[in-house]
Amino acid sequence: MTSIPTGSNALNGSPPAIGRVERKGRLRSHLSLRRDKPQLSCNLCRKRKVRCDRQSPCSTCSRRGFARSCVYSGDVQENIPPQPTGTVIERIHQLESLVVRLARQDPTISASVDGTLISDPPNNPSHTIHPRRERSGSQSTPTPRSSAVSGINVEDDNNTSSVLLDGGYMKYDDTGKASYVGSSHWAAVIDSISELKENVERDEDARNLTIDLNLNASAYSSSPRLLYSCRLATKAEILSSIPPRRAADRLVSKYLTLDIASGIFHRDHFLIEYDNFWENTSGAPIMWICLLFTIMCLGELHQHSQTPMGNTQIPIFDDSPTSSVNIFRERIVQCLMLGRYTKGGPYVVESLLQYCMIEHFLRQDAQFEIWILLGMLIPISLRMGLHRDPKHFSEISPFAGEMRRRVWATIFQIDVGFSALAGLPRMIKPQQCDTEEPRNLLDSDFNEKTQELPKSRQESEVTPVLFLLAKNRIISVGGLISDLAHDIRPYPYTELMRFEKLLQNTRSSLPASLRWQPLSRSISDGEHTIMQRVYLDMFYHKMLIILYKRYLLAAMTQPQYNHAREVCLDSAIEILEYQHLLHEETQLDGRLSSIGWTYSLILNDDFMLAASVLCFYIKQYNGDYKGIIGEETFQRIQSILRKSHDIWLRSSSISNEALKAVRALRLILGIQQPSENGEIASQLFGESEEFFAQFNNPAGWPVYQDPTSPQIIYHPPTWSSFPLEESI
Repeated sequence: MTSIPTGSNALNGSPPAIGRVERKGRLRSHLSLRRDKPQLSCNLCRKRKVRCDRQSPCSTCSRRGFARSCVYSGDVQENIPPQPTGTVIERIHQLESLVVRLARQDPTISASVDGTLISDPPNNPSHTIHPRRERSGSQSTPTPRSSAVSGINVEDDNNTSSVLLDGGYMKYDDTGKASYVGSSHWAAVIDSISELKENVERDEDARNLTIDLNLNASAYSSSPRLLYSCRLATKAEILSSIPPRRAADRLVSKYLTLDIASGIFHRDHFLIEYDNFWENTSGAPIMWICLLFTIMCLGELHQHSQTPMGNTQIPIFDDSPTSSVNIFRERIVQCLMLGRYTKGGPYVVESLLQYCMIEHFLRQDAQFEIWILLGMLIPISLRMGLHRDPKHFSEISPFAGEMRRRVWATIFQIDVGFSALAGLPRMIKPQQCDTEEPRNLLDSDFNEKTQELPKSRQESEVTPVLFLLAKNRIISVGGLISDLAHDIRPYPYTELMRFEKLLQNTRSSLPASLRWQPLSRSISDGEHTIMQRVYLDMFYHKMLIILYKRYLLAAMTQPQYNHAREVCLDSAIEILEYQHLLHEETQLDGRLSSIGWTYSLILNDDFMLAASVLCFYIKQYNGDYKGIIGEETFQRIQSILRKSHDIWLRSSSISNEALKAVRALRLILGIQQPSENGEIASQLFGESEEFFAQFNNPAGWPVYQDPTSPQIIYHPPTWSSFPLEESI
């Protein structure tokens, strides 16, 4: 046994030195053994620094939806490459062919081939769920309800059979997390093409994993602040963020050039209040100040959308236009909270409505959170009685009543648009509303002193509110079609033809100035008029697709549905032709370069729907149904989709939906995929950053970026030169 040195021996260097060397050696040996200790937690739990129960998969990963990504450092499976999907796709093709052959042999099931359920493998924690469907002609088939458009005279044919409505698309994992969109959404069409469904689900899982592992990013940096968190502020603090009169005038002026203004307030009345505000800023109601901040924020976005490439930006605050948008957003929410917006009152609905638009414009892709904001706006509007026409209430003045009609028309349209982007039913029930449409009046035709409203002007007279009226009419029909698409009950085929007739009649009744005509015949027309025509015509074609989409697969084997197939094909081609036109005209030297950003997100959703329909046709043409379209049409579809692929490719680095479209089109068109580690566009365009700069010009766009996160929240959306949802 070694004795411990004491006394004089402790001062002797030799014996203690040997002991220290031995102890250091043992320590190094001990440390090396600890480093070799196997890792007990899975990789994801170790990275998150959370408890792991060491199961396979562990309960933490399963609860978060990452069961397939739960691996341990010592697992042999970690180094095994993913199984190629080719064999799976071949098996799906075989199964689909078998179903088709059975459908041909048994006509009683051919109408519901699209409802065939193909289950995911048992080891896949994600499942696509379809509601069970009865066979067409079964005794248990629900009785079709009475027509919503029974007044339309359409001659019925002998075919009164119906195809049950699509069940929508649902993704459901082992943790119980579910995500659903209705059959009118483009994702539901993708779901009918097995390869694309698999591709989209895989991309979604990968993106969610990336977001979850990015611990340094703020969880809600890009989310609407009204839904999550916002620092409370006093009225004095809020007023301190109002820019000088000169700068504010510039932003208000920019805002007044947008289509939005005519549906929110009376221009002359607002300008009077605006002048009064500058005479006594502290005396203004907090909700009016909130409305002013929404106006300035929208004006800021519009101002920077018009900045030519290469020009030096002249910011309003802190040498950065970015901080201006950020500050305005924060002040809007602070005003809403300080003014107790849930109680309603003057300027509340208008402010909340424009705040929804701001959060919508600041996003590259459709987000469910905006629909949640809409769910806050609509109940407040109903509580304030905007859904009832003012003629029933004598205490409401003619001026206030007409402005309520305009605001309600805007909310009604936004409801259909935002709900379509979310792939969910609209919130407003038309049968519970009787508010009349606004009159076609100039703001100079009436004011707060008006005792009786003048008659509506002829629709040949273009007024700022004319587009609001036209949009309200066609979107009202579109809302009925959307209701039909989300209805779980079946309709006879002849009922859909009545809806088509109603949609056609509504389109024909639009003011002549707002009907589509080629750009070559629109030389003297302004950019707003051209963009309004594009929107209305695209909405018409989109509704036709939604109306007949459920018959796409049935039309492959049943000639009586050929009309549905042709309508969907023609409308999808028309919509993507508009995409190519808008892509050209929204370049810096194009006729629509300054206003395209206000429509981009909602129209991009239409492009996705149209592309998914054409992908379906190519899939069927390459399979067992070569006769459904001619070779010339097939080549045209391929050419159109390749152009759309190139357009989306330029935005795929900043838009998840554009990236989905690129990957889906690559799969359908057989376009070679770039290297995994490179930029998506690098093989086609070389260094993508320099190439994208000429289209996106990031310096020219107001970008809010959280200081703790690299995630950009606002930049030009999926049309390459500009940075919108749909209205009812």
